[in-house]
Amino acid sequence: MLNKQEVSVMHCIYNVCKRNNDSCIVSDEFILQSIPEKFKMTDAKLDVILKQLEYDGYFECTKSERKGETVNVITLKPKGKAFKRELIQRRRELINNFFWRMVFAAVGATVGFAVSLLLRGIGG
Repeated sequence: MLNKQEVSVMHCIYNVCKRNNDSCIVSDEFILQSIPEKFKMTDAKLDVILKQLEYDGYFECTKSERKGETVNVITLKPKGKAFKRELIQRRRELINNFFWRMVFAAVGATVGFAVSLLLRGIGG
């Protein structure tokens, strides 16, 4: 499961790659500018996240030089192509978990109330 910083980086890469036939050439600066302000990070941290995402099988990334600037040549793998669907599935699971926890909490409270009424009625 990806953490929030990894999700923000992957979201940026996914959007750029989807506009360019599942591959792109993108600089570290572009990625750093594209992620939300609360997830701002250093170049070193971004490199670590890119390596982790590559290792997890989301994309293939190669560092290259273009006009004196280091860029990332990224090609999405099948897991990277399914990134949006994975986010939707995760959100659906969280909502489903929350719903069932609330149901079981309500059932537990109702049973507890009923048992306390019964015990009070028996003892009284």
